Amino acid sequence: MKLERLGWSDFFEAQFAPLKGSGLVPARVTAEAGPVYAVEAEEGPATAQVSGRFQYIACGRADFPATGDWVLARGEGDLLMIERVLDRKSRFSRTAPGGGSDEQVLAANVDTMFVTASLEGGRNFTERGLERYLVMVADGGASPVIVLNKCDLCPADERDDFARRVTSIAGNVPLVMLSALTGEGIESLRAHLVPGATAAFTGPSGVGKSALINALLGREVQHTGQVREDDRRGRHTTTRRELFFLENGAMMIDTPGLRELRPSGDAASLEVAFPEIAEAAGRCKFRDCGHADEPGCAVLRLVSEGAIAHDRYQAYMSLAREMRVTEALRTEKGRRERKARDREIAKLVKEYYRIHGE
Repeated sequence: MKLERLGWSDFFEAQFAPLKGSGLVPARVTAEAGPVYAVEAEEGPATAQVSGRFQYIACGRADFPATGDWVLARGEGDLLMIERVLDRKSRFSRTAPGGGSDEQVLAANVDTMFVTASLEGGRNFTERGLERYLVMVADGGASPVIVLNKCDLCPADERDDFARRVTSIAGNVPLVMLSALTGEGIESLRAHLVPGATAAFTGPSGVGKSALINALLGREVQHTGQVREDDRRGRHTTTRRELFFLENGAMMIDTPGLRELRPSGDAASLEVAFPEIAEAAGRCKFRDCGHADEPGCAVLRLVSEGAIAHDRYQAYMSLAREMRVTEALRTEKGRRERKARDREIAKLVKEYYRIHGE
């Protein structure tokens, strides 16, 4: 398969050019299964693992390959050793579950993110959840598209209400209402799948991401499940992140449902997801205004006047606090890791001179 068919571009070629002739070959990660990766190279599919050298120099889990990554690997036959992950042009990530600060990359080099919810009357569509997804997409650099599945289970008059609610949060972000079951709206979604580009699906369990993958491919490649009757929440049917190829040359990544949404970005991604607050912040009296109780805060004034919805303001402040805490933890963690690595290198140097007597 030609590299361009896999999404190779000048961005990756520029990184690979100085290493041509080194024995390293580029490959794209198409699936993850613990320490083992499925990759697709020009010579065809293969299995890969990260090399011992790679594991030594990696500073955190975000350095390891993710589905959609371009890697440089060495080896022959069906088993390759990954030596390097090329810089990503975009990523979709979150702060890893469990209260830590590590970044978990869920999909890499994605052009379009399909933020998926469902309209069957359950709890899979919430404005606050949608805001968090949009922050995560903005931080990673992909273009978002809101996808509302199961519209066949939603009366026509209620669809208009859902569209209004999406627009109040997402503004001009494209919105597609469809049904993976009946096929309604599938062609509108397909229009966002461009040859040579990569899209990815994200959203809670039970919204029909795997069913949409199957509908777009025209065959069942992903297992689908039922939602629970008591709370209309879905079970995890997708257990790994995997990249698929469409006949028109587009690529899609399916991801497991997310229960914990902790964005790992910074204030810039918040500004994209909350443009009305970002615009008002530019008129605050103080440049470092925290929009909490500072005098001359234009954001607070507009909230009090009703020009900015109070629940939007609260969501913004909550996300800002979370991201500040995560950044502080990540900075401290990085400082400790650098000190530990410096100590390890010093020990190795000392041992070298002891052995060689120099």
